Amino acid sequence: MPCASRSSLLISTALTALSLSLGASAALADEQAGFAVELSPSTDYYTPLRVGLRVFGQAVEPAASFVRGCQGHLVAEGAAAVFEVTDRLETLAFTATGEGLVSMVLGTPDGLYRCALVGSDALASTQLAGVQPGRYLVWLGGEEGSRISARLIASDQPVSALELNGLDVASLGEPRAGQHVFTATLEGGRQELARGATLHPDSPMSPLNTEYCPGYGRFDAADAVLTLDAEERMLSIAAQSDRDLTIAVRSPDGTVLCNDDSFGLNPAVTFNNAPAGDYQIFVGAFSQGGAASYDLFASQGGPAFSEATFDLSAAPRLGHAVMSAPGGEGQHLGNGPVVAIDPLESLPTGSYCPGYSGIDAADMVVTLDESQPLLSLYAMSQTDLVLAARGPDGLWLCNDDSYGLNPGVEFHDAMAGDYHVFVGAYSQGASGTFDLYGALGQAQWDGAGPVTGGASLDPAAEPAVGVVSFGPETRVDPRVIFDVQASNDEAFGMGDGCSGYIVPSRPDVVISAEAELPQLMVYMVSEADGTLMVVAPDGQIHCNDDFEGLNPGVMIPNPQAGDYAVFAGTYGGNGGVATLGVTIASPLWVMDREH
Repeated sequence: MPCASRSSLLISTALTALSLSLGASAALADEQAGFAVELSPSTDYYTPLRVGLRVFGQAVEPAASFVRGCQGHLVAEGAAAVFEVTDRLETLAFTATGEGLVSMVLGTPDGLYRCALVGSDALASTQLAGVQPGRYLVWLGGEEGSRISARLIASDQPVSALELNGLDVASLGEPRAGQHVFTATLEGGRQELARGATLHPDSPMSPLNTEYCPGYGRFDAADAVLTLDAEERMLSIAAQSDRDLTIAVRSPDGTVLCNDDSFGLNPAVTFNNAPAGDYQIFVGAFSQGGAASYDLFASQGGPAFSEATFDLSAAPRLGHAVMSAPGGEGQHLGNGPVVAIDPLESLPTGSYCPGYSGIDAADMVVTLDESQPLLSLYAMSQTDLVLAARGPDGLWLCNDDSYGLNPGVEFHDAMAGDYHVFVGAYSQGASGTFDLYGALGQAQWDGAGPVTGGASLDPAAEPAVGVVSFGPETRVDPRVIFDVQASNDEAFGMGDGCSGYIVPSRPDVVISAEAELPQLMVYMVSEADGTLMVVAPDGQIHCNDDFEGLNPGVMIPNPQAGDYAVFAGTYGGNGGVATLGVTIASPLWVMDREH
């Protein structure tokens, strides 16, 4: 097939990790020569319409001869990029970028032309609504006589400069909420960076981190810049609003951390061994558009979602203890009455912390003389307990049910120093007594006291319902309707957060996960109070009880390829009809009724 005069087109792959959702086939543009790229609506919400081309040619035709006032010179009239829309599209955008690019001219099937000039973002873009089938022609322009080499993207949504060219920190404008020097301390509490700042949920945040960065923001400038004069062992940045927020922060070394829901619908990120320098902060919303405001904070240690500060000097109710047991053995640290007065979430824990305790002082301060690979702190009682512990670096860990109704937390790479431990109850005003234990390694529940449960778990058994395959190219999220069997076998104690009753002799469903999934979300909606246990290919157990109301969900980031055994249960062991779903996005928390 002969080439178009003085220009050539090279079809390129779609942009980062986005699959083509269109038929991009070569067809004769006319009876003489050429080809057209066919565009049709995407059949999958999560796979947008997008195709990229590389356009070459010499700028010879005055753009003003197509559209009065249009600047630059275009490639030859017969060398347009040709797109054939086969079915009606709600929207269609053309975006071009390249060195020396001046303009873009679009010709539509009705014989009209429109001009788009390159803006401050170095893009030429135009968008159509209610796009009818037909042939659409695109010419790119530069200075007269120049050689054009540019990227041209056809898509159902506009493409941002961030997505095409990455984040250029040097070109960012003044931060909308100002530049701040980090001054927060563990004793003084969080540092306010912005109060009532305006949210701008315009463009996808996903290009900031292709592994996972949800939501929408604005990227002509950072929302705020935070400067660290010296390295911090742990730096956290959190945002709060009535809106469902997201956040992305770029560190001085170029690392970008993103988060959606750290505390309710409020996001936070934490940098360990945070280097000195400028941190570019972008606050967004999970959904695009709309007006809202937010507050932004920085803290030393974990995220601080409350104004509460912690009095390190307050005398612990049960005194001090020093970890002295050999590795692998449990140590009884003390016992005392359950105090369940104040919500634990009033403490600056940085994440959801259920239950109630007395927050005026810790129940016990546990001292670790030397750093250890793992420190476990756990408590037992006949009361449904909760536990919160703060490490020497300000990191808080919380837990409700680690073994039965008994809580426990694990500090990995535990620092030497004091650990402030709060033990409380899930229900406000609950009473009783508890015993507190520690271990330099895994919690030694068997030696701590009697706990029911412990039935044999067989994730390799044939699943009761079946096997579900799931991978990056799966177009429709699987959903399975099935009966959760009644059971007397407790899941309590089988893993961190496991609760309710399951049938341990075989999984209900096995999910065969392919490689390169950004995350794996397994969730269940049922008429009963459901629970989930997911056993990963490496044997790690993931459990959840109430992720959304009484419905459980297990989210595994960067899952390894292999079989995930799913054990579905109910909190009371009564069973019932349920819908199990698998997704990499937001779960659909509704019951499918056909069964």
